[in-house]
Amino acid sequence: MKRQLNSPLMAVLCLTLFAVLVVGCKKDAEEPEVEDTTGAEMPEPEPEVEVEPIEEPCGFETVYFEFDSAELDSASRTSIQEAVECYRGQNPNVSLLLTGAADPRGTEEYNIALGERRGQAVRGYLVSLGLDGSRISVTSVGEEMATGTDEAGWARDRNVSGSEN
Repeated sequence: MKRQLNSPLMAVLCLTLFAVLVVGCKKDAEEPEVEDTTGAEMPEPEPEVEVEPIEEPCGFETVYFEFDSAELDSASRTSIQEAVECYRGQNPNVSLLLTGAADPRGTEEYNIALGERRGQAVRGYLVSLGLDGSRISVTSVGEEMATGTDEAGWARDRNVSGSEN
């Protein structure tokens, strides 16, 4: 008899538990309601600030030369022209020091003279483009700063570098 009493009670209990689970799961699956906003809650965008571009300082790119030559090639001329345009716009009264160099082949005296000729070639081109020649000085280090040990290294040694005074 206990079994019969327990059976209907057990059935009711199971049905109740099932109903609670179904209703509980259904509530979890519902998506939350979306609230209407007026836009007043959103932060205002920051005002645009006008930013002026920073002018890059002018620079004189190193000019390279062929073996035993003080002639400027077209790439060197273009590089020098760009530097002159920059100096005219930003610093027309610039003073430059040009330093000519050579690779280690040749005598020390010859390389000093070759470095000087290279520096003078660059100076002459700068003056022809309108820079004041009295503000451009030339020096030569000959082979003193040379570091190359093969043709690729020597090609880097044959140059004129410039710096502002």
